[in-house]
Amino acid sequence: MSNVRVGTAGFVVHRERYQAKLRFVEFTLRQPVPSPKVLATWKRSSPEGFTFAAVAPDTLYGERDWPLRDPAKTQSELDRFGNQVNALGARVVVLRTPLAVSPGSVALKRFLPVLERARAFGAILVWEPSGLWEREQALAVASDFNAVVAGDPLQNEPEENIVYARMRGLGSDQRYTMGRLEALAERIAGADEAFVVFDSGSAWREAVGFAKLAGELLATDGDDDDALDDDDEEGDDEGEGDDDDLDEDG
Repeated sequence: MSNVRVGTAGFVVHRERYQAKLRFVEFTLRQPVPSPKVLATWKRSSPEGFTFAAVAPDTLYGERDWPLRDPAKTQSELDRFGNQVNALGARVVVLRTPLAVSPGSVALKRFLPVLERARAFGAILVWEPSGLWEREQALAVASDFNAVVAGDPLQNEPEENIVYARMRGLGSDQRYTMGRLEALAERIAGADEAFVVFDSGSAWREAVGFAKLAGELLATDGDDDDALDDDDEEGDDEGEGDDDDLDEDG
C-alpha cells in the first residue's frame, strides 16, 4: 500500500521519534502561528519524503458564529495561509469549516470563493465540514473545486480517487483494534492515494499499528510496543508532549 500516508493530528510524541517511524503528519496552524521562516526550518529539518498536511487556522474564518463576513480580511488571512503552506512545503491543505458553514447558508456562499482561491496553493485540497452535512451534500459542493471531503472510511465507504481519512475514535469506534485497522485498509485499498490521520486518545499507537499493516512503518528498532495487537486494551497514554509548539530551531 505504497499510496498510503499514515500519521496523527500533530506530533503526539517527540518529533525525532515520530519522524523515525512515520512519514506524514497533519499540522494545525494555531495562534501564535509560526512565521514562514520557522515553517521552512521545519521543512528543511524533516527527513526526505516526509509529508505535511497544513490545517488552516481559525483566524481564516473570523467570528465562528458569523464566519467570513469581511472579504478583505478573509483574503488577507488566506494569503497568509498560502505563504505558510508554501514555506512548510505542505502537500495537503485542510479547510475545516465551523458549524455556521451549513448547507444552504450565507456562510457557505462566502466559503465557496475560499475553496476556489485555495486551489491555487498547488496542494491537495481537503474540506472538512462540521455539523449536519450529509456526505453526498458535501461531495456535491467539493466536486466543483476538485476538493476532497475528509471523512471516516469505516462509516462511509470512500468512492474518491484520493481519500483523506480522519479517525477520531468516537462512540463505538473508541478503540481501533487490529481487526478494525484491517477493515480500514480494505476500505481505502482502491484509492489512488490515501492520507490517514489518527486523532484519537491512542493516536500514536494506532497510527504506528496501521502504518505497519500498510507497509509504511519506517523503523522497527525493537520498539514494537508502539504497535497494536489484536487483544490490546490501549490503556496507556502515549503523550510525550505535543510538538505543535516547536521552537524556531525545530
